[in-house]
Amino acid sequence: MLFFALLFGLVAGQDEAITSEQWLITLNTSIFWPTSTNYYYGPTTGPSASVVACNAEWVEYAGRSEGLWSLGPTSYSTSLGSYATSEGACRTSVSLEEWSDTHTGTLTTLCDGVPRALGPRETVTRYYPGDGECVTGYRTFTETDTFYREPTPSPTCPLETSDCITIWQTYSSLSSEWRSANPTTTPGDTNSPIPPYDCPTPRREYPEANPCSNCHFLPGTATLFYWPVTTASGDLCLQNGTTLPATGPSTAVVNGETFVSPTVYLSFTSIYAWSNRRGHAGFQCGVDHFDQVIGIDPATLSSVRHHRNAKYPTYGTAYPFNFAEFMPQEVGAYTQSLIPWPQFRGGEQCPLADDNTCSIIRDDYTPWVLLPEEVRAIDPGWTVCDRDWYIPPVTMVALDQETITITPTATATATEEAFFAEAVPQGSVAAETPEPTRGW
Repeated sequence: MLFFALLFGLVAGQDEAITSEQWLITLNTSIFWPTSTNYYYGPTTGPSASVVACNAEWVEYAGRSEGLWSLGPTSYSTSLGSYATSEGACRTSVSLEEWSDTHTGTLTTLCDGVPRALGPRETVTRYYPGDGECVTGYRTFTETDTFYREPTPSPTCPLETSDCITIWQTYSSLSSEWRSANPTTTPGDTNSPIPPYDCPTPRREYPEANPCSNCHFLPGTATLFYWPVTTASGDLCLQNGTTLPATGPSTAVVNGETFVSPTVYLSFTSIYAWSNRRGHAGFQCGVDHFDQVIGIDPATLSSVRHHRNAKYPTYGTAYPFNFAEFMPQEVGAYTQSLIPWPQFRGGEQCPLADDNTCSIIRDDYTPWVLLPEEVRAIDPGWTVCDRDWYIPPVTMVALDQETITITPTATATATEEAFFAEAVPQGSVAAETPEPTRGW
């Protein structure tokens, strides 16, 4: 039986339409026109009847909207917009030089043949978005909105996640039965269940029996406190100098905590552990720990070259830690550590790329440190966690005084943007390093 319908769109110039069962015939086209009574995914009486009826209204509305959309747009609306633009040196920032900056100060070349910057790192002023005179203005653009026919009225009843669980279960059962009975889909079939997409679903969980059975550490900012080692004679490149007995203090008090030679101390602003699962979100192993300090036998500590932390990390190569590399030495008018090139090139401050990166040695060496076995004692669940997945680059602090107070460096300002001062450890805080995405 055919029923004459008046107007099914929301725009001017609508044509007469005819409905036949679950089809709408309009504009010389037949489009699927679902009816809510065919999509009751649950009982129509009792406490859940209202939710079942509400979902059926949304299924009907979504199906009709899709059909009307297939008829094409009814009209267009064009509007003008604008946004601010700037060219030249409209903003500036000042920071310490990095590997990609040109060093304008004194350079020297020692026996390793690598240019070495003498003195502290220079400050570099950067201009945004470019150089030259600052010119500001506005740029206009055209934006077009497209309008389509829509069925009326739209449902006003709400669908809650908790109410939709049984609706999805019923739909899944009906859909499975229908597919079993209809292995070949017929175009335009009006009996197959329509997914209740407007019914929200609870977030899918992927439980993990024991995150600590396969896990890795996620340290925050780290500082390594060490006792200075000196050498006599020897060659910088051959590293064959004679190690001399330490002449400094045998104990040092750092922010109220006593450190005793020859133990070195690794301090974390925070540290926690996470499961190694990557396919789905993993779970935390143990709890977060803050302001942790662990004592380590210096002979067991390793630096790692060419490492990068990530969800899929680039594993570096571990080498014994040689604290003599940090001994200040006089070069011309400057006193600074002479870090050998292989160690410097493998540090955190140099990108993992071709040999054109870090073409000179600056006074900014930040070594990676393999997490020592002692880190497991922080939390009872960490007995089998990987120590070499996510490791910290460390700020080195020499224990060359009986009392050491770690204080923050004040942050200066520059035109329109922050001046990024060189970070100095505070308590158990080291130079700023990027925090990992939680859950790597």
